[in-house]
Amino acid sequence: MRLADARALVPDLLTAPGEPQADRRLIESIANWCDRYTPWVAVDPLGGALAEEGAEACSAGGFGGDAGLLLDVTGCAHLFGQGEAGERALLADLVERLSRHDLTCRVAMADTAGAAWALARFAERQADLLCPAHGQRAALAGLPVDGLRLDAPILETFLKLGLRRIGDLYPLPRAPLARRFGDRPLTRLDQALGTLAEPIEPRRPAPAFRTRLAFAEPIGRPEDIAAATSRLLAALCRQLEQAGVGARRLEIALYRVDGSVDRTAIGTSRPNRDNPRLMKLFEEKLGELDAGFGVELMILAAPEVETFSGAQDALPDSGAIATSLGEDGTIDLADRLALRLGAENVVRLLARDSHLPERVQTTGTAAKPAAAGAWRRVADLKGARPTRLLQRPEPVDVTAIVPDDPPSLFRWRQHAHRIVRAEGPERVADEWWRPRPDGSRPPANIVPPYRDYYRVEDDDGGRFWLFRDGPYTLAANGRPAARWFLHGFCA
Repeated sequence: MRLADARALVPDLLTAPGEPQADRRLIESIANWCDRYTPWVAVDPLGGALAEEGAEACSAGGFGGDAGLLLDVTGCAHLFGQGEAGERALLADLVERLSRHDLTCRVAMADTAGAAWALARFAERQADLLCPAHGQRAALAGLPVDGLRLDAPILETFLKLGLRRIGDLYPLPRAPLARRFGDRPLTRLDQALGTLAEPIEPRRPAPAFRTRLAFAEPIGRPEDIAAATSRLLAALCRQLEQAGVGARRLEIALYRVDGSVDRTAIGTSRPNRDNPRLMKLFEEKLGELDAGFGVELMILAAPEVETFSGAQDALPDSGAIATSLGEDGTIDLADRLALRLGAENVVRLLARDSHLPERVQTTGTAAKPAAAGAWRRVADLKGARPTRLLQRPEPVDVTAIVPDDPPSLFRWRQHAHRIVRAEGPERVADEWWRPRPDGSRPPANIVPPYRDYYRVEDDDGGRFWLFRDGPYTLAANGRPAARWFLHGFCA
């Protein structure tokens, strides 16, 4: 009805401007809250339903007009009871908890999302909201054709032809119906009846493993939250061990009595299922969680897991903690630093297929999977290497008694260094297929250039790593000349 017509009928009608963005934030927050029932939660693209698809579909509508959710609760109803009693208890619990926050909804459950959507919107009796297994054909027969989620022009034509109920479509020949209206009506009908699959795409990827812990009374003390986390973690680690995998990322969620959800997560550099060590990582993050007025449910999930290898479990009677073979604590330290500083700020050195000193290693984030031995120091090339390399070799002026002799003096950053000891040269050929240190490429069809490295010590005790870039050439004045660079500092 238009607003002017409505006000003519009800002069004291209360109105408010629509806020689509606020409505969207509300439905997203309710979707977060619904993770307490199942990790498979999606916002209904058409609005107005909450459904479980797979074994049973649970559907509810009424969150502020057209807003709605789709939930796949397959295998979750047993948490509330066995058989049909558990399904009814799940629906009743959902409606009752939402009503505490002044939210009214209609909720239905069926084998398919389409059937649950239609029942939540158009079922007249409360008893019809829970559809028996494989009973969607009979349950949908008396509902209006609006329950098939079709476009308005198709629905208007159905009404003109006297097709008012979904059951009116059952006896009709499919071929003429498809020629007249296209494939859409038949597709929606088949999806609702279960003869055609209708997958639900969750808004958050469903975790591979998860555990939950509900409390008879809300908790709020930090030590209680830590104890509950430890209990959840022990149960989750047992699941991971039985599956032969380790967690790369763990997320814990606190469902508070006010309907809000608070989350935090940890990551590991390698697959891990060591309860004490994972708990140490959580201790770094639990302080960020806010229990609010109390926590009534906690869920621990492992959204990222990988095959676990390279670990030796302790004997049952030894009381020892399972340790990784060859582990020196570096990985655990990196995990804790990543939690405090951010995963992007903690890197590791990785070997790279190159013999040039500045290219022999590269960096990778600690959060990504590491190849075997990636945390170990990359094997040195032949000859000693400086403890510190410059980001780019810097040019220096060098004086040598004989052109091919080691340098006797060099100037770097306007300071002269008189050399008292020198060792070298060590010849390293350029990678002609890649840019050189100064960004240039060697000319084609020539012998690839090379570097002659020297380890030198000046009269102040400083030790440097110099190299001559290529052979000596004649300068404009006829004297031999070469390009020299400082590449690093030795211990």
